[in-house]
Amino acid sequence: MQLLNTPSTCGNKGLMKSVHDECPNITRIYSIGKSYKDLKLYVMEISDNPGKHELEPEFRYVAGMHGNEVLGRELLLNLMQYMCQEYKRGNQRIVHLVKETRIHLLPSMNPDGYEMAFKKGSELAGWALGRYSYEGIDMNHNFADLNSVMWTAIELETDQSKLINHYFPIPEQYTSEEVAPETRAVISWMQNIPFALGANLHGGELVVTYPYDMTRDWAPREHTPTPDESFFRWLAAAYANSSHSFSHQAYPVWPFLSALEPQPDGSGAG
Repeated sequence: MQLLNTPSTCGNKGLMKSVHDECPNITRIYSIGKSYKDLKLYVMEISDNPGKHELEPEFRYVAGMHGNEVLGRELLLNLMQYMCQEYKRGNQRIVHLVKETRIHLLPSMNPDGYEMAFKKGSELAGWALGRYSYEGIDMNHNFADLNSVMWTAIELETDQSKLINHYFPIPEQYTSEEVAPETRAVISWMQNIPFALGANLHGGELVVTYPYDMTRDWAPREHTPTPDESFFRWLAAAYANSSHSFSHQAYPVWPFLSALEPQPDGSGAG
């Protein structure tokens, strides 16, 4: 893979436009909102019917939540280029994905942070510069804590048959807390599109994590599985085991099975 020379958010949009110009019938660029500094959060949609929800899975990739972690951003920009080019070549795997899945790619959730880190430069910027939003918010910890809401509901509900186990509304107090505009935009996006699956790309560690992403009562090494534990573990392990084909060197990717303990197969809830 060749990393792209797209240093700015404008360059990011320009590359997305070039992909759309090359494959206008299977791509669409749209914005889900704006950052604190008024930069648009652009998404590339890849589908055989762009802009239309059909009876097929909706999938999303999000990168750049921490603005100074640029690898995920580059990967998504490369992915949209690759899918466009391979679709035109008739690659049957890509053709199948385009026809049977509606794919959404958000390369930069934190463009303000990225711009701050880029302007300072990697040699002068500290590890935290650009990691947070312009307001200083870590968007990785800025979403509503629905784990605790669920666990509290389990403790209070005597009739388990009445327990809601598939959907918990966002707590009212959360909306009054310090929520970044970028976070609000992604939440609204998730509420408007019925995503069947999604992943968030970070940099700095070779690990795949899956829900639940915290322990109950902060107990050390406590396993907190979801009802979909077997599926999440299989999915994380499949991604981790496939990582060996992504690199010239065999770097291990660890999936977490608990919030604090990495496992040899590379999958886990962390």
